[in-house]
Amino acid sequence: MNKRYIEKLGIEIPLLAFGCMRFPTIDNKIDFDASRKLIHHAMTNGLNYFDTAYPYHDGESETFLGKVLLEFPRESYFLADKLPIWKIESEDDAEKYFNEQLERCQTEYFDFYLLHAMGSKRLEIMEKFNLYDFIKKKKTEGKIKYIGFSFHDTNDVLEKLVSNYEWDFIQLQINYWDYSEDDAKEAYEIITNKNIPCFVMEPVRGGFLSSFAPQVEKYMKNYDPDKSIASWAIRWVASLPNVAVVLSGMSNMEQLKDNLKTISSFKPINSDELKVIDTVIEDLRKIKPVPCTGCRYCMDCSFGVNIPQIFEIYNNYKKTENKDLAYNAYFDFLSEKSQAHNCTKCGECIPKCPQHINIPEELEKIENELSKLIPN
Repeated sequence: MNKRYIEKLGIEIPLLAFGCMRFPTIDNKIDFDASRKLIHHAMTNGLNYFDTAYPYHDGESETFLGKVLLEFPRESYFLADKLPIWKIESEDDAEKYFNEQLERCQTEYFDFYLLHAMGSKRLEIMEKFNLYDFIKKKKTEGKIKYIGFSFHDTNDVLEKLVSNYEWDFIQLQINYWDYSEDDAKEAYEIITNKNIPCFVMEPVRGGFLSSFAPQVEKYMKNYDPDKSIASWAIRWVASLPNVAVVLSGMSNMEQLKDNLKTISSFKPINSDELKVIDTVIEDLRKIKPVPCTGCRYCMDCSFGVNIPQIFEIYNNYKKTENKDLAYNAYFDFLSEKSQAHNCTKCGECIPKCPQHINIPEELEKIENELSKLIPN
């Protein structure tokens, strides 16, 4: 396993980390035996960093890890967990949930502890209930070794967090698509300029960068037919100089072995490969069957339909042709009340659209197509 030495912290950790929110499941519960095999295979191959959180698998992720990791010496692995800020309503709540997490994980300390999914509203909660002081106190007590936060908001909020507080590390969503199409590059540069190690989540963007439509995928396969599409994304982000660890939520042995292979024989992305990725990004941009820009002028829909989100899911489906990803995005993560079948074709949204999209017509087409993805 390729490792990275973090000079700021004086420790060495594996370049690949196991994100514990996508274990294999049976009847919406973690498949204990299959998931245990993943943990053991990871540990055997030097992947000994596990990242969980209070809500993962409806709370079952922490409990599962607590049981399985008891089979290994505590000093043989790194365990990361996150404070569920949205549940904090008093300073006492922080202590309550932290102790509950220690109990669930059957451990006396966390190696890495994060304020979960920080943004402007959670920054207010953090300051109101002195949560930064709380985790600093736990670090002094030896119950946390390194403190940080994961982040999902605008870069001006990130700037406030890194300017006003000291952090051992920060966990950001970084991948080559968001680096090009969103503000991930600026976020990476903000913490890099502050000399804060970058821990990366969503390197494959929830599976979006793991497969593409054939006319796009061919660029990578022609260059190197033996490399998976996902491995390009993992290597790209691991090649950034300030990236200390790359978290991947692996839900089967095939994904785990592919990532281990990628990192164990890690070679930074070269200039020719960067050109291939640039070509892929350019071609993905062109695949936009619904020319929605996400401006949201059509919103709010009187009947609750999340029009721009549906168009984004559909456009991504056409980019990747990944049926599982599209199914999960539409039927699992998008609420039933927000789905396209709630459209009454009232037509109120049509004159609001700057792109002149016949929104009801597109929604009907998308509903019919995505409904075919439902398993029999």
